[in-house]
Amino acid sequence: MSDVKPSCPFSGAEFGERFRPFEQEGMFEFLQEARDSQPVFYNKELDCYVLTRREDIQAVFRDPDRFSAQNAQAPITGYSPEVVKIFQEGGFTREPTQTNADRPKHTRIRNIAGQFLNQKNFNQYESQIRELTQREVAALEGKNRVDLVEELTYELPAKVLFRLVGVPEEASAQVKAWGENRFNMIWGKPTEAEMREGAESVLEYWNFCKGIVAQRQEEGLGEDYVSHLLRSRNGDDEVLTMNEVHSLIHGVLLAGHETTSNGSANMLWAMLSDRDQWEKVVADPSLIPNAVEEGLRYMTPFITWRRMALTDVEIGGVAIPAGATILMSLVSANHDEKQFGCPMQFDVERRNARQHLAFGNGIHFCMGAPLARLEMKILLEELTRRFPNMKLAADEKVEWPLNMGFRGPVKLWVDLQG
Repeated sequence: MSDVKPSCPFSGAEFGERFRPFEQEGMFEFLQEARDSQPVFYNKELDCYVLTRREDIQAVFRDPDRFSAQNAQAPITGYSPEVVKIFQEGGFTREPTQTNADRPKHTRIRNIAGQFLNQKNFNQYESQIRELTQREVAALEGKNRVDLVEELTYELPAKVLFRLVGVPEEASAQVKAWGENRFNMIWGKPTEAEMREGAESVLEYWNFCKGIVAQRQEEGLGEDYVSHLLRSRNGDDEVLTMNEVHSLIHGVLLAGHETTSNGSANMLWAMLSDRDQWEKVVADPSLIPNAVEEGLRYMTPFITWRRMALTDVEIGGVAIPAGATILMSLVSANHDEKQFGCPMQFDVERRNARQHLAFGNGIHFCMGAPLARLEMKILLEELTRRFPNMKLAADEKVEWPLNMGFRGPVKLWVDLQG
């Protein structure tokens, strides 16, 4: 990439008109064509430049001096004055802290969060995660046809996360509902009525997060993430403000489980769709860690991510002006033929499966990646052990949500006994 004078902002516009960011059908075929013939193109619907090749996407992730993260969580559909008023009058003051924050603020906050959200600390919870997963999987015993999303992958990651954050497990269903609403407001196509209703829901969730922090202050600090943030702050706004603490909890209680929920369901769907791959893992559990990586590569749970160009740049021969939105297709990067041979083939023995970009790259690399990997590994271990003959229900069609962010099956029907 090099600095250039921007040319026509509609480079690749004709190709971009065919882009359907909210739809699953035909997605892989279109992205393959894009990588081959128009790896960078402009999409009018989203007013953004779409990147499809892994090398370009990785380069943007690794260049925070020229590409800002400030628009990473900006709503695709702008908020109306009515929705903005609901937020303002309701006291919704969430601010950028990690995912959509730039340096130096991002560095300050990430250093504090990373003292808790790290591989060493996550490993201390492994036995609890195993126990919780075994309990949830055991609850499937005696059943034949089940929806694995409803019965297992939807709430389980939230229950795990809540143990780290210090939130009652029984709140998982409500927080998941709040999370779905929030994600739809950012990456979906809600109507104005849905937006207004969603704004009220966001306020409920924001107040819930503030309540969790207040409770910890009143009852005393423990060993959870909320306590860690408050202990680190120690009353000093220069370290962390209270609004930053509230915003961090708001963020982690959303992102901390949604990727794992979708990643788990995606992985199971992909493996069960290719019976040979499932049977390989059943026969050799040592393949499970790599199967998790291949699942994250093959069916990336978060299919796109965004940056804003801070200067005029050229990517893939296309001039992009300062201030433009850049949409990085992570699912395309993870199917780039230059990096992954036969990318449309799910292969639990793929040697470079871990080179996917499902968790991003650079200074904003997902801090929860080790936890997600651990959870998905344990889940696959327990399922293959208890239900080795599990198969996809032959007469059930898989549906996918209509949004351009997270992607996982709405339902995943299986026959547990084959």
